[in-house]
Amino acid sequence: MIKSPIGRILIVALIALVVSGCGGSGNHESPSPPEASWIRQADNPLLVPELNISTLDFGPADPTILFDGEDNTWKAWFSSTLKSTSTGVETMTIKYSESPDGVDWSDPQVVLQVAADASAWDHTHTETPSVIKNPDPSAPAGQQYIMWYAGANTALSASENRPTVFPYYQIGLAYSADGRSFTRHLPGIDNKPGLVLVAEADLFGTHLPGVFGDGLIADPEVIHRHGVFHMWFSSYAESVPDPVAPVGRLPLAFGIAHATSADGINWDTAHDNPLPSLAKSGEVAAGQQPSVLFNTISSRYEMWFSNDSAEEQATIPCSAFSVLGFWYAESSDGVNWTPDYSRRDLTYDPRRAYESLGFLTGVDVVMDNGVYHAYYTSWGTDQIPDTNFYLCPDQNGTLIPAVITLNRATFELP
Repeated sequence: MIKSPIGRILIVALIALVVSGCGGSGNHESPSPPEASWIRQADNPLLVPELNISTLDFGPADPTILFDGEDNTWKAWFSSTLKSTSTGVETMTIKYSESPDGVDWSDPQVVLQVAADASAWDHTHTETPSVIKNPDPSAPAGQQYIMWYAGANTALSASENRPTVFPYYQIGLAYSADGRSFTRHLPGIDNKPGLVLVAEADLFGTHLPGVFGDGLIADPEVIHRHGVFHMWFSSYAESVPDPVAPVGRLPLAFGIAHATSADGINWDTAHDNPLPSLAKSGEVAAGQQPSVLFNTISSRYEMWFSNDSAEEQATIPCSAFSVLGFWYAESSDGVNWTPDYSRRDLTYDPRRAYESLGFLTGVDVVMDNGVYHAYYTSWGTDQIPDTNFYLCPDQNGTLIPAVITLNRATFELP
């Protein structure tokens, strides 16, 4: 079976653990997202993975997009796993592509990949990037672009007395002069290159229904506003037996968390995580993989995120990291949110070949001149490079031909 090109194994492993929990913020008044309909780009799919004589490319996934007004160029970074056709070795990478119009994209190039050191915290997983241009005008030439990403090393799980069923993700930082090649931040937490944020008790606060023992954080989304970096990310906390062991662990909380920083390196939080305002009534799970922007027109933060139940996930043709669609929420401060759980803001359309098998978790919504652009990845049957290699498991575990592609939908404010 082909290994998934995205590493959110935590989502599959942990949803089953938390759906029986209680909690959440209860009743929500529905916000008023822009009154318009998403229109799929006629050119979809925009990016399709390539197969050549030496490499299988399973991407793209987890896009982060920005429009760079300095050179009038759309720029994209995304996760992609490369597999050698000769050795079978898989390498997780983050790739870059650019476009003059947000539709026609250049041939993607690798800009960051897993650390070569087998003992590195991000040796087996490097993915889900969030990239912004450095807001500091005095930043060094090599730090004009800042990337936060999720990383892990499953090879260390046994020595750390952790389960091996999913990666214990943490969040790293890397810099680039031009967005085309990134270097990990030094020295990093505990002298681990790149590492800037880890799951710990202080991050989750005092509301956990038990004693924090271990956890993971992933899928960072960062924006800079009024001199402060804001990060939203997927988070999971669990209790750990004494003595520490990979078994006997219990889930405490799972959802979207938030932290702030003055420099993008040192992060703090003044509230409990994960954010309870994003939870549905009666649930512990409060969403995953957020995309956030600040709408200067309405002076509100806006978020798109995933939060499917196990029953909903079971209806999607492809069962690998797939979702029905993305929910919408608004906030005045980035912490207290009002989600609209009356309907998804964007839902996969089984009639379209390029997304006929479901969305992948992870969407990036960008606003440009009053127009929202949602870049999303999906499982589909359009332009499969090779039906022998590009597959996904259906709900019965049978492998079916499928390919992950990058697509775009837009709507314009009235």
